[in-house]
Amino acid sequence: MIKKPIIIDCDPGTDDAVAILIAAAAENIDIKAITTISGNLDKSITSYNARKIASCFGINVPIGEGGYPLMKEFEPLDVSIFGESGLGDAVLPEPAIDIDPRTPVQIMYNEAVKADGKLEILAIGPLTNIALLIREYPQVRNLISRIVLMGGAINGGNITPKAEFNIYTDAEAAKIVFSSAIPITMVGLDVCYDTPVFKQELEYVLEEGGKAAEFISGAMYYSGSNARPFPREGLFIYDALAALAIIDPKAVQAKEYYVDVETKGEISYGQTVVDTENYLKKEPNALVALHCDKHKFLRMIKKTVGFFNK
Repeated sequence: MIKKPIIIDCDPGTDDAVAILIAAAAENIDIKAITTISGNLDKSITSYNARKIASCFGINVPIGEGGYPLMKEFEPLDVSIFGESGLGDAVLPEPAIDIDPRTPVQIMYNEAVKADGKLEILAIGPLTNIALLIREYPQVRNLISRIVLMGGAINGGNITPKAEFNIYTDAEAAKIVFSSAIPITMVGLDVCYDTPVFKQELEYVLEEGGKAAEFISGAMYYSGSNARPFPREGLFIYDALAALAIIDPKAVQAKEYYVDVETKGEISYGQTVVDTENYLKKEPNALVALHCDKHKFLRMIKKTVGFFNK
């Protein structure tokens, strides 16, 4: 089987961690590197978590640490969402992998050149590293086959009334990426909110047990306090859906739209403006996910658990 070369650009974070494991377990994916950025947590924590995950689960690839948003002040999420460690209640040993001395931009560019136009990027954090890559090496537009990103929304937000967190954290970077002419698949809040994982479903996909199941359970069952039960509306494992979209594009129904990012609005900063009615008369620049095959999503998580039990 021909494997897709990918780089995972992330800010782990619990759902980032699940996405990394899913990609590592996929038969058609060849992870070339993991790059991190400040997002859910500060850059020092996201890179530390990436090293712990990669070390524990045998993902032997370069790990590069990025920095902070291009223009705005960094605003990490409240630690009650992911826990002090960023990985909920999951506990991993100290990493045996060091940070690569190269910057994420250098790592991405080197891998893009080596892949000769076949590299795909799974972008599941703010888009700072990728924007810097495009600015420093404009020719990279012809060397990246596709960017699959978790971010944005057609309607609404989860950090402001109109903005999704990853895009809001560095909207200037997101605007550069969406205007880059690199093929983009956008897995936004709309499809994530349409694909909740309920308690019985999560218990089913983790029933085999083992290292990965224990880790995912500890990360995704995290509630911030014992007083808060498993949410009735289910869990939204945002970044794992983006992993599904890069592994099995047919599992996600999507439609081409023109998408721009608001960077000037006082109360709409970070909004992804998806021109669903073609008011702007511009060529589509993104495939926007509208629906996910939930059965395939759950099977993918279950398969990941089994893979790490081999």
